[in-house]
Amino acid sequence: LLRYLYKNIILAQDWDYSVDCFQLVSVSPSLKFNLYFSIINKSAFEATIKDIDMVVLSSGKLLSRIQQTGPYTIKPDGTTKIFVSIEVMPEKIFENWREILAQIIATKDVALDFVGKMRVQTPFGFVAIPIQFSNTGQNLYKIYKEYYP
Repeated sequence: LLRYLYKNIILAQDWDYSVDCFQLVSVSPSLKFNLYFSIINKSAFEATIKDIDMVVLSSGKLLSRIQQTGPYTIKPDGTTKIFVSIEVMPEKIFENWREILAQIIATKDVALDFVGKMRVQTPFGFVAIPIQFSNTGQNLYKIYKEYYP
């Protein structure tokens, strides 16, 4: 029994996630995007996400912040979709426009890094699950076009 519990505690910390959908909601005065994240829970325990705290960076420069409070229930041994809104900080884009423009000219794309954590309540208390993944503007645009032709 102890081995089973230990294994599932370790699996509860080994989550996987991906972006399933990208939808532009509004354009002015600030950009707001909605995303669906798929969370894959490999453990046998149901978990509850209490809050999500992430930043979106490009070339190490802050562009936006995602702060949402749950609760979101994550199914055991399966995949759960979570709806997340990202509000872009126009002032940060204007501060860093040279780096962003240089990246667009050099690569014809913008690299985006999503970094942060989710605070998750498990049967054994709270666990901070780190989030770190990268995507590009073109990939997010392809996802948008796929769902909204």
